[in-house]
Amino acid sequence: MRRAALLWGVFVLPGNGALFHAEAERVFPMNHTIHLKKQLRCIYLSNFFSGLRITDAVWVALLAARGFSLWEIGLAESVYHIVSLLCEVPSGMAADLLGRKRALVTGGILAVLSSLLMAFAPGLFLICAAMGLNALSNTMFSGTDAALTYDSLKQAGQEERYLSVAANRSQIGMLASALGSLASTLRRFLRFSGFYLVSALFSSISTLAMLLLKEPVVTEAQAARSSHSLRELPGQFAQLVRDSAAALHGCPLAAKLIAADAFISIPCYLTKMFLQQRLVELGWPTEWLFLPLLLGGAACVAGTEIGRRVHPHTLRRFYTVCALLVGGGTFLVGAAPAWGGILGMMLVQGVLEVWLLHADQRLNALISSDQRATLISVDSMAYSILMIPASPFVGAVGDLFGQAGAGLALLGVLTAASGAAVLAKRRS
Repeated sequence: MRRAALLWGVFVLPGNGALFHAEAERVFPMNHTIHLKKQLRCIYLSNFFSGLRITDAVWVALLAARGFSLWEIGLAESVYHIVSLLCEVPSGMAADLLGRKRALVTGGILAVLSSLLMAFAPGLFLICAAMGLNALSNTMFSGTDAALTYDSLKQAGQEERYLSVAANRSQIGMLASALGSLASTLRRFLRFSGFYLVSALFSSISTLAMLLLKEPVVTEAQAARSSHSLRELPGQFAQLVRDSAAALHGCPLAAKLIAADAFISIPCYLTKMFLQQRLVELGWPTEWLFLPLLLGGAACVAGTEIGRRVHPHTLRRFYTVCALLVGGGTFLVGAAPAWGGILGMMLVQGVLEVWLLHADQRLNALISSDQRATLISVDSMAYSILMIPASPFVGAVGDLFGQAGAGLALLGVLTAASGAAVLAKRRS
């Protein structure tokens, strides 16, 4: 209930429809252009192969089959979010200061290394180390891909297309994830290490697509990146920290969006994560675990299509509706029979896509290009702060009651309560 109360005071958004404006900044006069169609093709190709996460549908079940408890699996997930918390903002700053393309390529290389380590990890310590590498990889992507996409469109004078392009990126990634989940049918052939070796191959192809990207330049600070020496980086980092803090202080709406994103996103991954073991407990064969993820991917694609057509008048009311639906879906995953849980997971994934699509667009419009990757990383960092205790807590509640869904049922109640709290605050 403390989290719900937090949202009472934090998430009180303006009531009019004009919630954001494009930032007022001096745009650098470009002496070169980006071939936008080629740039978008590379972005989409990279998204597709990075989205072919064939381990997502089975990794919990595979670790459980190797003898790891739900608490240990939750601990490994916590390590992931601890590393995310520590590295999220520095990685975003590195992307803003050194270039988004460099950050993305570095993240791709780390993803390959993480999969290779996971494939041959003999015990929990190295499993946690591989999860940490994976987290570091994702922090390099977090905010960076969105920032590069937005500034690519901005350099071409087409930033009004961002919502459509972001929806396309999301759909491609979710479609790839759904296709990758089909690999669960190959469990007896691939086994544990095989899944992660194939994952390393797909990450390598994604990284090659990133190498074909062009770095967008829309401000003088971005144009001056190549002229800065390594000695200047500490001072630049410090200045970026001050500028970013000032930006959040001067724009309360951005801070409220970040807080709301963090809270409502917690069920997104945990429902997919613990639904695996819950279905196994209900008698599902591991080879059929691809089906929920496939249906979840379809729900995400549907969510982005709905998101294109939804025009919320107020974000506060919009959050209330989304939180109630996500909370209800999460409760179904934890308490309903197999197909009811699958439908609940689909509801969670679809509704969250609608929310995040609009929240992402509005957050991008609120912040400057020189700080875009940094502040979007702050958004992801807030999510990691909540996920660090949430993952082992949901796993521990599952161990306590002897069923993986118990923790999810409680999480669903808390998420729905946050929506009810915001609604009550609005009425008061």
